[in-house]
Amino acid sequence: MIPRQHRDDREGSAGLAAWKELDQGTSTICAFAELCRQAIIFPPTEPIQADQISVKAQAILASTPNRGVVDIRGKKDEFDSVERFLAVCVEVEADRRLLFRRRDDPQQTVEFLDAFGELCRAGLMIHHLGRDFSFSATGFALAKSLNAEQLSQWIEFGVEVEH
Repeated sequence: MIPRQHRDDREGSAGLAAWKELDQGTSTICAFAELCRQAIIFPPTEPIQADQISVKAQAILASTPNRGVVDIRGKKDEFDSVERFLAVCVEVEADRRLLFRRRDDPQQTVEFLDAFGELCRAGLMIHHLGRDFSFSATGFALAKSLNAEQLSQWIEFGVEVEH
């Protein structure tokens, strides 16, 4: 039998580890990864059409039709609460990124995160490692069929960020 003192230490360490994972958005990122996994196991029976997903989901796709690289970002040490929110970040080009988060508009920030979840559920995203995702083959095909100009008001919500 483990002495009580050692049990408490173990439970405390596990609790601290779980808190640190939550502190990094791990549970939400894992949920997105699970949605991607489910879409691989149980793919949609019909191809997803643009009109079946929200305009914000379409904007994510249309903002990077050739790269298709997406990550989920959060900044836990920011003062402003919205700046700490998880947000969708797309690589428009190898050295250019758009982050769909604005301090002055938490609702749209969250709507873009919800739209990312739509893409995962629809089988349009693949989870790779940690916070890293990409379009699936179907996601690339749909992205290339979209008109970015028609979605520009939503794409322009994204702000350019450094790596």
